[in-house]
Amino acid sequence: MSSSPDPTHELTGFHAEFAKPPGIYFAGNSLGLMPRAAESALVRLIQEWKQHAIEGWTDCRWLDEAERLSPALAPLVGADPDEVIVTGTTTVNLHQLLATFYRPRGNKRKILIDHHAFPSDRYAVVSHLRLRGCDPSNDLVVVSPRNGHNFTSGELAESLSPQLALAILPSVVFTTGQLLPVAELSRAAERQGVLLILDCSHSIGTIPHHFHRDRVPLAFWCSYKYLNAGPGAVGGLFCQRERLGSAPGLAGWWGNQPETRFDMAFEMQPATNASSFQISTPSLLSMAPLAASLEIFQRATISAVRSVSLMLTDLFMKRVREVLPEFDVVTPAEVNQRGAQVTLRHEEARRISLVLRRRHRIIGDFRAPDFLRFAPVALYNSTEEVEQVVAALRETLDRRQYLGITELKELVT
Repeated sequence: MSSSPDPTHELTGFHAEFAKPPGIYFAGNSLGLMPRAAESALVRLIQEWKQHAIEGWTDCRWLDEAERLSPALAPLVGADPDEVIVTGTTTVNLHQLLATFYRPRGNKRKILIDHHAFPSDRYAVVSHLRLRGCDPSNDLVVVSPRNGHNFTSGELAESLSPQLALAILPSVVFTTGQLLPVAELSRAAERQGVLLILDCSHSIGTIPHHFHRDRVPLAFWCSYKYLNAGPGAVGGLFCQRERLGSAPGLAGWWGNQPETRFDMAFEMQPATNASSFQISTPSLLSMAPLAASLEIFQRATISAVRSVSLMLTDLFMKRVREVLPEFDVVTPAEVNQRGAQVTLRHEEARRISLVLRRRHRIIGDFRAPDFLRFAPVALYNSTEEVEQVVAALRETLDRRQYLGITELKELVT
């Protein structure tokens, strides 16, 4: 570590803008904390509903609320506002992209995913393979790292063969925290005629993306992790400009051009931008917290968020290696291969995670088979909290506190 000033000082002023539960919260990779401004945003919307009722669609500009969020969202992914839209949820948006762009023909029908793909992504892919008459046992290609938990340089790019129709890959692997080489994968997919779709759920709001520069064709994400929009929040998607204009595979009335949505015509007139991928009436009560969070990002900047995030995860991994040799650090140390979380391995990971929650009031999470995940989030966590979590882990091991945990099953881990 250099002797330069602690870069977390850039963002400490934002800590107070989030409501924090008692203890230490390192689970922003699962559910971000609530921006305090989200509460007033919801109250304001409820008052508009109360006072204006149906006229709120025009009087309060509810009609184009999704589009009005795009200018704040687009810089986080390196795109133009008309290429992104706040809509749906993660899996619904993946279904929409698959329904629109998966066009199996001849032998070019296979879809590639990674071994650690979020299960919901796999469910969606299998659904579309079956719907198109394909056989998931033959047409679903699952690629695993050859050595250990993380992909080596060039390994994933080599797996993008011309026989593939699509590849659906995460920008950050949700179990290990590895940041994949987006630009390299985009170039390799383009060379092989493979359509790449990125799941950015574990990177948006913590890593600057450059979709234009990196020639990313399609992407989707959730907003309830690092974007802090609340449990089950509305998601988002991106479509490269040259691909706009395709009729949405899953058509719904809100995908019409805004001026024709209420015409109730039987012939759809799709919007000419990413708005065409909307299906149903937008969830305004879900968009209000997202708007509050995006305003914070506009002030903090995604570059500052990334700088502080790297410092926090770097410190965490350094301290674990110094004082917790019992843990295997899974997340890559290289800054260009690391997201915003640190994943540790231990055979007692499940019970250790429960000890941290129940005895130390430290919230991380567990993922099977033996992963502990911690996300010190740049906008609301500190170096002091990193040190406290490391100390609690040391105490948990030294006193074997995990041996007292007999009930292992929790509905949410």
